[in-house]
Amino acid sequence: METGHSYAGYSFSHVGQIQPERDERGAFMDDLPQPRYRNERNLPLHKYGQGPFGRFRVAQDWWRSGVYVLTNGHDRLLYVGECVSLASRWRDYGRISPRATFTGGRETDCRMNNLIHEELKAGGKFDLWFYPVDDGKRARKAVESELISALKPLWNR
Repeated sequence: METGHSYAGYSFSHVGQIQPERDERGAFMDDLPQPRYRNERNLPLHKYGQGPFGRFRVAQDWWRSGVYVLTNGHDRLLYVGECVSLASRWRDYGRISPRATFTGGRETDCRMNNLIHEELKAGGKFDLWFYPVDDGKRARKAVESELISALKPLWNR
């Protein structure tokens, strides 16, 4: 496991690169999951629900809680987030459920997926970094807030 990237005094471990799913020809696939949702309440799409979305993954054996950093390659910091389980968090980012695209759904998942998908299609590469925080949500949020304040990542709002 690669270590050594330090952000605002925290030492992060390298999880790996974001790996997009591709079709049999090696092309990126656009995923539009909205028609697969039985929209019985006639909900509108939320502001990030249009897509297109991609499917991607990271190493699935990272079940610890903590704070993650997404970089463009090894250098440019794009996003900081906190999670109970890194593998679960990135599974949600990497495969958008049909319900997630509608009002009341998971706007952050849709926004992040679309940003990553479009950058990957344009030739971008992403690395994911992780800092474990096992002291509960308050501790994770404190580290996340400190990093966002100090580093001002481009994709954090």
